[in-house]
Amino acid sequence: MNIKNKPLPKFEVPASYEKYAEGGYLMDMRESEPDSFAAHKPAVSSAAGAQLDPAAELTPAAIAQGAEPADYELPDYELPDEPTFTDRVNAVVMCIGSQNALREALYKTLAFCEQPRDFTEVEDFIAATDEFVYSHIMQTPFAMIGMPTDAGGLSQTPLDEAGNPVTAEQLANLTADEADDLVATYRIEATDAGREAVRLLAPERRIEAQLSLRPHRRDTYFAVLDFCSTPRKFPEIEAFFKATPGLSQDIVADHHKLSPDFFVDKLDKAGALVWRGAWVATDAGKQMLEAHKRQTANAR
Repeated sequence: MNIKNKPLPKFEVPASYEKYAEGGYLMDMRESEPDSFAAHKPAVSSAAGAQLDPAAELTPAAIAQGAEPADYELPDYELPDEPTFTDRVNAVVMCIGSQNALREALYKTLAFCEQPRDFTEVEDFIAATDEFVYSHIMQTPFAMIGMPTDAGGLSQTPLDEAGNPVTAEQLANLTADEADDLVATYRIEATDAGREAVRLLAPERRIEAQLSLRPHRRDTYFAVLDFCSTPRKFPEIEAFFKATPGLSQDIVADHHKLSPDFFVDKLDKAGALVWRGAWVATDAGKQMLEAHKRQTANAR
């Protein structure tokens, strides 16, 4: 049952984690439109509230220290031979974001494993996620545990029948068959890099990042999110979009007008919407929506 001895699906690691964390998202091309709202572009600030130079490069270290989202083009990032903590976090986040279909299920798995879990418990958790149930994920829960484990986001500790850890020294003196007999299961737990990835990629952070990229679209995102407080099929969202005046319908590249699927896709990637046979707001999306409503009411 040692997952390190099992063949796991290969996946590409296309870009550095800060692009994902600040709203650009891996596997998701940025819009090529000219930004006529550049004057409203949010400044980058640290967790302590200090304003950073908008022209400065937003590095993985800056994100890890609390730098907030901004619309930056960020350099590709390669893991060095002697990785630092930030490098290890980078590898975990790239693993989570490198396959769009697996992104949310892998993120939820990391978050679930912030508490120590039995291997079978983690498999059952993955199999029960919305993404696994409704989105026809091809990988098995077993393989999906292996991905963040290989990336350094999860640790696995072999346990015997009594639940006691089996040490490397014990295993070194056993044959393969004897080791298989001794190891009953594995304890799976997020590493320090995995826990930091959970914090960086929290849905609340991703949602706010997406909302901040184009502030003039903020109300439109919230309108779609509010409409999806009740599960909605996409034709319903299209009809709502057409019938509701004042929603953002920017003209972008190649004279293309933004359509409802653009906003649904962005909210899905941010963790604000989820597909459960229809599009519906997640708990994080609902919390952000309620906060927006309170803020709007207080401003009146």
